[in-house]
Amino acid sequence: MKNKFLFMCIITASMFQISHSQKLQQNEVEKLKALLNSNVATQFRVELKNDSAFCKIDDLNKTLDLRDSYEIAEDSTSKKTKKKLSSGPHEGPVFWKYNFQSATNSSVEFRTNKYQQLFCTIHFKNQDTISLKSSLNAYTSNHKTSDSALHKVDWTGDKYISLLLTPIKIEDQIKFELKGITISGKFARSDSNELSKQYVKSLRNILKREFKLFFESHETVEFIEQKTNN
Repeated sequence: MKNKFLFMCIITASMFQISHSQKLQQNEVEKLKALLNSNVATQFRVELKNDSAFCKIDDLNKTLDLRDSYEIAEDSTSKKTKKKLSSGPHEGPVFWKYNFQSATNSSVEFRTNKYQQLFCTIHFKNQDTISLKSSLNAYTSNHKTSDSALHKVDWTGDKYISLLLTPIKIEDQIKFELKGITISGKFARSDSNELSKQYVKSLRNILKREFKLFFESHETVEFIEQKTNN
């Protein structure tokens, strides 16, 4: 009964938010884009380093965790359970581990589309190569040995991370919903082995998860509101 009441409260709160939220008009999105490019984009820094991304906009600082959700969950697993899992054949999830060499973006640009949405594009220098040390977390018979072994992956070409954002207004405050993400550039192993098709897909899912948390957080919403209302 208690769980049912809690569920109904969550549903009611969600319906209240939906009923009091509205998409911005195209002219409002264009105005917001101009303000974001003037007051936010020039100060937006993203540093990829090891298994994290450090986001900084003026005095707003956030650390994004670039580990797979399963790896993050393992942190809460007891040492006894971990020892038991590692004593026999691997039975848990298999996931990619990413370790970036230090690389900082060169610029950030906000653009609009005709659907009252914004693209936030985080660019990295074309001439620079961003290298990652990667591997699967375990050796299993269902995966290639070359994928489970530590190897180097180079990210080259026109490198950027583009985030599709839908700005909505809730009680006169603009909030952002992250709807999609694109990673541009070429990823290739530095050895003679072919890169797994799941490699970039997994990285994209991790980046989407973390940038969603970043843009939809209360701190970011409050900060951007301050920057765009001045």
